[in-house]
Amino acid sequence: MPHRLAAGDPDVWNSAVEAANPGSILVVINWNMGEELRQRLAPEDVLQETLLKAWQARTNFEWQDIATFRHWLLAIAKSCIADHRDYEGAAKRDSRRTTTLTPASHNGSGSSAHADVVEPWGSTTPSRIAVGRETAQVMEKALRSLPDEVRDVVRLRLFEDLPNGEVATSLGISESAVRRRFHTGAEIYRVRVRALLEPETGNGSAAGFS
Repeated sequence: MPHRLAAGDPDVWNSAVEAANPGSILVVINWNMGEELRQRLAPEDVLQETLLKAWQARTNFEWQDIATFRHWLLAIAKSCIADHRDYEGAAKRDSRRTTTLTPASHNGSGSSAHADVVEPWGSTTPSRIAVGRETAQVMEKALRSLPDEVRDVVRLRLFEDLPNGEVATSLGISESAVRRRFHTGAEIYRVRVRALLEPETGNGSAAGFS
C-alpha cells in the first residue's frame, strides 16, 4: 500500500480516499469554514483542493493506516480553510486588491498552486464530489439534530478524530464526561442517520457506521 499510494496507483489512491470517508471530511470542512467564508467559497471546492494538495504531497506522507491517512487529509483541509481565510482578510485590508476569492489555493502571486499538478484520477471528479456532498448532507443533518450537550463531543470525536483528552480540553469538561457523552451521542447519531438513509439504502454504512 505505501509504495503504490506514493507512486500514484489509481486504484490504491481511490480506495484510500473512499476509505477515509470524503463525505464526513466534507462535514468537517463545512463546519470549520463558518458562514462568512461559505458565502464566498463552496465546501466542495475546499474538499477538491484538499484532495489535490494531498495528491501533490503523497510522496511525503508516511503511510500507517487509513486512520492516519484520514487525519492527514483533515489537517490539509483545515490548512486550506485557514489559507482562504487569511487571503480574504488580506484582501479586505488592501483596498487596492480586486481579485476575488477562488477555489484554488493562492501562492501569493495570484496564480493557482495546483497549476502543475496532475489530476488525482477520479477522486476529484464532479460525480465523486457529488456523492460526497449527498452523504455529507445526511450526516450533517443528523449531527445538527443531536442534543446540545453531546453534539460537539460527537463532532470532535467522530468527525475530527480527536482523542478524548483533546476533546475534554477543547470543551472544558472531564475525559469521563467526554466518554459518557460520546457513548450517548454516538448512539443517537447512529439511529438518526439510519432513519434518514432508510428510505434509500436501509442502512447507515455510508455515514461511517457499518
